Amino acid sequence: MFGKAIAILLSFGIMATALLATRQKRYEVASKISRSHWRLMEQQRDLMRSRALVATKVRPDAIRLALNSMNIKWRPIPHRLDAPAPPTQPRLATKPGVKDAEAIPVEFGG
Repeated sequence: MFGKAIAILLSFGIMATALLATRQKRYEVASKISRSHWRLMEQQRDLMRSRALVATKVRPDAIRLALNSMNIKWRPIPHRLDAPAPPTQPRLATKPGVKDAEAIPVEFGG
């Protein structure tokens, strides 16, 4: 009986120690994530400050003036993501029964 009580108390002690170790590890990980997030936010703030500084120092009219003074033919950047898409040609409806070569076939019913 005494041996069983010692074994139970010892197992409870081991479980409590494991629980405390797990909880401490969780707190350390949360702290590490918080510090990483803080560093990331600081880097983003520094980046925004740098972008604002560059934007105040570089004016479009000054860039155009510098490019014109070089006497070089400059071309726009191809495949820009902010360039507007070219307009598409509208397609007219056809008469019923007339097949359109470009039309996608649609079947109704089951």
